[in-house]
Amino acid sequence: MKKVVLSVVAALAVSAAVPAFAADMPVKAAKVAAAPAPSPFDIAFGTAFTTDYVLRGISQSNRKPAVQGYFELDYTVTDWVKLYAGVWGSSLYAGLADAEFDITAGARFTWGNFGLDVGYVQYEYPNGVTASGTGNYGEFYAKPSYKFNDWLTVGGIFDGGSNFNDKVAGGAGGAGVWTGDAVAYYYSGNAVITLPWQPAGITISLNPEIGRQVYSSDVFTNLALPSYTYWDVGLDFNYKAVTLDLRYWDTNKHNTFLSPVAYGAKDLGGSTFVATLKFDTTLSALK
Repeated sequence: MKKVVLSVVAALAVSAAVPAFAADMPVKAAKVAAAPAPSPFDIAFGTAFTTDYVLRGISQSNRKPAVQGYFELDYTVTDWVKLYAGVWGSSLYAGLADAEFDITAGARFTWGNFGLDVGYVQYEYPNGVTASGTGNYGEFYAKPSYKFNDWLTVGGIFDGGSNFNDKVAGGAGGAGVWTGDAVAYYYSGNAVITLPWQPAGITISLNPEIGRQVYSSDVFTNLALPSYTYWDVGLDFNYKAVTLDLRYWDTNKHNTFLSPVAYGAKDLGGSTFVATLKFDTTLSALK
């Protein structure tokens, strides 16, 4: 009888212990699906409204407002190489052309704090006015930069090419016969200095630049374009995708680059203040 009772007690003890053992057993975690890899493709785009379209110190809109926009397709090859191609456009004044379209293709490299952007840009001027020397032409460029810290980045631009303006104006008398070469290039140095405060989340930065536009002697003979130096300094207010740029421009060639008399004979290379409101974003940022 004692054996039966002991057997029953043992059985009850074992059955009572089973749930504890089961609870202590490791449970294999369900597999979580891996997040899909981000697409290497992206699209950057934006628009701008400016009180004066100034390019390398010279007004392209005859000191009047201009509307601008761009579209760029990006492909990330690796963490340090990105390929891109895009189109940027701006309104001009009728004394130059109907508009300007810059078609670009290139690659951006990043090694730590050092960056390098190299590529080619083709400038297209629909219905360019021959007398102004506004023809289509292209330039190769290199844009190195180095970020020293969170508040200072310095950079440079080296840009040049031949076949300037399709050799459209030709001859000192405008006879249409170009003589000599058609080489033009420019170089500049710039910096981005981020100020140490952000009121209401707005990033404020100071952006100085100085550059030199160089035309060969033959370009001067054919188009009467002298080489010159320009400089500018801007104060940027950035909030997310919106930037307000307030910028002062000047050159060492006042009263040299003038718009036609029919357009007011304005000094296109004189000192000026420009305000530009820009919107820039990417397709990935909107998802």
